[in-house]
Amino acid sequence: MKATLLPMSIAEFLSTVKGFDGIQWDDLQSLSDNARENNFAPGQELMRAGEPGDTMHVIQSGLVKVPIVDESGAEKMVFHLGPGELVGEMALLTGEPRSADVVALHQTSTVSLDRATLKPLLEDYPNLAKFLTEILGRRLEEKGGISQVGKYKLLSKLGEGATGKVYEALHPTLNRTVAMKMLSHSLVYDSNFSQRFIEEARLMASLSHPNIVQIFDTESAYATYFIVMEKLSGKNVAHLMKEKGALDPLQVASILRQMAAALAYAHEKGFAHRDVKPANAALDSRGSVKLMDFGLARPIPVELGSSATQSVDGTPQYIAPETAMGRVTDGRVDIYALGVIGFEMLTGRLPFERQSVTELLKAHVREIPADIRTLRSDIPESLAEFVNSTLIKDPQNRLYDADRIQRMLDLSPAAGGQWVDEAQQAVLVRYRPQAAVRVQEALNKFAREFSVDSDVQITIGDLIPAGKNSETEGDE
Repeated sequence: MKATLLPMSIAEFLSTVKGFDGIQWDDLQSLSDNARENNFAPGQELMRAGEPGDTMHVIQSGLVKVPIVDESGAEKMVFHLGPGELVGEMALLTGEPRSADVVALHQTSTVSLDRATLKPLLEDYPNLAKFLTEILGRRLEEKGGISQVGKYKLLSKLGEGATGKVYEALHPTLNRTVAMKMLSHSLVYDSNFSQRFIEEARLMASLSHPNIVQIFDTESAYATYFIVMEKLSGKNVAHLMKEKGALDPLQVASILRQMAAALAYAHEKGFAHRDVKPANAALDSRGSVKLMDFGLARPIPVELGSSATQSVDGTPQYIAPETAMGRVTDGRVDIYALGVIGFEMLTGRLPFERQSVTELLKAHVREIPADIRTLRSDIPESLAEFVNSTLIKDPQNRLYDADRIQRMLDLSPAAGGQWVDEAQQAVLVRYRPQAAVRVQEALNKFAREFSVDSDVQITIGDLIPAGKNSETEGDE
């Protein structure tokens, strides 16, 4: 006798679908009570472009096509979707009209869900919302997929992190290339985080400093939020260290000085960054540094003390002792992180390296880092003093004075940097501080080539940064 397979219930089917597979059984059954099974003959439309997007379909069996048409209505691309795939989810989330027709190619069955049924699940199950973000990401990146966010034309994907993805886009009227940071849907339904994302945009838009990434605009589209900011052409400091290891002290001082200037400005405006790390400092080809990602920035409290906070925010490798202990903090946590970055850039390693986050936080609180001068002997005294003074455990004793920090990180001869011996012949160059590395490399190359067949010894003795009182504008 041949066995007969019992039909799969809606809840059983959804439990096999990615995104829905993490939902508890009781919730899946409640979801199935409000779902509907549908059958479509070949050639029949599941949905039409322009109609209200109040439902989405999960394909049980069969195959559908989604034709993408150009402005004239001519078909330029076709997507095919089969069992376990979703269709109509973006229109459902955004409430916007359908963007394309969906037509059954074979006999097709689906489970349809409406907006009122799905939305509570997105709040309770972030993985389902994250899955929808992945779908949106593919649509944004696929040729012929979503190409427009608000007034901006999407060009390509730049990267992605824990909170979302970043895309390159073009403002069509201004013809300006920008970066668009999209908040993951898994966080859109976390009211605290989504509000923080919006606050980050408002905060950064209020900060105007040459060493802080500039915010131009915000957009709300595809059931999520986008921050529109200047597109940076260079790599971040983390990538730079990965490529080169320990860096030249002159370059380290230049990077730290610019980051310190950005932090001093933010602190003066009443905000601490709270997530200062190499990946959040972009460096362009001219050596200019831009501090970015103020997602954890908070107003500096009026009074500090030992009272506990609700959470420990930041990246463990760069967290200050007071943060690790859950205390109320101020801008000194940023300066501690800057000291960790300085230590890392000069030595090629972190002051504390542990296998677990807990042990790493304990090290920040209890252990004294090695004196930077014992690990690298060619560091100027003021730079070594900066690193050691910013890694002091007690925030009350930690280096924090912005003017003093700028002086300590100024390695120019006029500020007390090393000068050439009088018996040597010097090449003097006036330049902007952010061009230090580029100028040094050019002069080194010049010296090598100039001295090949000459008795004259060329010593690159000093580089003189062009300041506000300089008679020279720009690079010489």
